[in-house]
Amino acid sequence: MNSCPICQKHLDLHDPIYEDQNWVVTHGPIESQILGYLYIEPKRHVENWGEFTDEELSTVGPLIKKLEAALKQELLIDRVYVVTISEAVRHLHFHIIPREYNNDIKGLPLILQATQQKTSLNSYTENELESLKNRLKQLLS
Repeated sequence: MNSCPICQKHLDLHDPIYEDQNWVVTHGPIESQILGYLYIEPKRHVENWGEFTDEELSTVGPLIKKLEAALKQELLIDRVYVVTISEAVRHLHFHIIPREYNNDIKGLPLILQATQQKTSLNSYTENELESLKNRLKQLLS
């Protein structure tokens, strides 16, 4: 779909954290200031749950489990939120939002921070982000 930002992103994507025949995993924007905030996106344009194939649905659960384990290995994670909204961007996708033990922002406020980049914090750098992405790639390969 030409106007879909996720489909366009996939055309230009060179180095995802993880990729298989159905799914692509990338890190969310640094502006969210949540290290380990990930997107799981279907490779093909899907706008509704009923459009997923049985194979796509049977592989996304194990992928979420694998991502949670990798995040918990690399960061001090207490909870991992999995959210799909797909309103601003119709291409259905999952937000994987980790909450570290020392984070007092929980639940909906943290989801808002991730999805809307509503924060004035500056808690991690590009170097920390690249380091985490590389470690996650190794764990997921």
